[in-house]
Amino acid sequence: MKRLITFFLSFLVVSGTLAQDIKFSIVDGIQNKAVKERMERGVSNLLNEINSACAQERPLRLDKMDMALSGKHSLQALWKNLHFMCEDNQIVERCLTSAEGFVIRNIYTKVNPMVSDYNDEPERALTVRLTKNGQIASVAMAASDAVYGRIMEQGLSVTDLERRTTILSFVENYRSFYDEKDLSSINRIFSDDAIIITATVPMQKSQSSDMQSWREQIKYKVQNKPQYLTSLASNFQRNKYIKVTFSDVEVVRHPANPNYYGVTLHQHWKSSTYEDDGYLLLVWEFRDGEDPIIHYRTWQPDRIGSHTITKEEIINIMDFNIPTLD
Repeated sequence: MKRLITFFLSFLVVSGTLAQDIKFSIVDGIQNKAVKERMERGVSNLLNEINSACAQERPLRLDKMDMALSGKHSLQALWKNLHFMCEDNQIVERCLTSAEGFVIRNIYTKVNPMVSDYNDEPERALTVRLTKNGQIASVAMAASDAVYGRIMEQGLSVTDLERRTTILSFVENYRSFYDEKDLSSINRIFSDDAIIITATVPMQKSQSSDMQSWREQIKYKVQNKPQYLTSLASNFQRNKYIKVTFSDVEVVRHPANPNYYGVTLHQHWKSSTYEDDGYLLLVWEFRDGEDPIIHYRTWQPDRIGSHTITKEEIINIMDFNIPTLD
């Protein structure tokens, strides 16, 4: 209740400025004037609609927005749980380049949660991804500045920075695939020959003298892409909701093949029937002229009984046979 009252009081102050259009401008990072103007116009229109919908406490009207259909669906799903508004009428940001097109970061908003158990920050930044032609592809709540810094700080070249920007955009959109139970997006990012490995720790009862003891043993389940998607579809049907959050993001470029990256996330999974914590590894390949794809996905628990696994015990990209460049 206190959070809602605080939001309402701040909204009264901001609402007096909502009649003035938000103007979004790009300061640098793109040379094509026509694409730049399309991006500025599209983002400005979207932010104005977001503020209007927040002021009128109504659903977003995105039919006429210059935005991909999948991006509209994703934003509508986010809006059901989280309303937010931009307090600045003038927003000036630089444009980043990614493998898919462009990325705009640091559009700060004030959050009005629509669910009672919201416990994130009251102010969040938006990340807007756009196609190479300047159309809005998607909007997501950004990762923290600390996560962004860790991912980008080791960029060794312009190409490497672009790829890390692409990975960060995926990480920021990753949990929405599960919130929305979006199998098509998950299908699209995995290669047809992808291998999915899941570690489990079944509990087995054994006898020892006159007392019972519990023995833990890790078992690995290996699936191909069709098997994984079938299992995931069943999981989506079985659960009323699925919430995925992440922390401790680490990106490593393979030393022998710079087109491959390993992305490790500490993942918290919570659904209506199950909850766990563990480490997720995604092995990406970047291909010239094509979207990047994932060849390997692994998950392992972060604890085995009383033992918390160490960094050295986490599966990483060096555990796989990555093809070397000719």
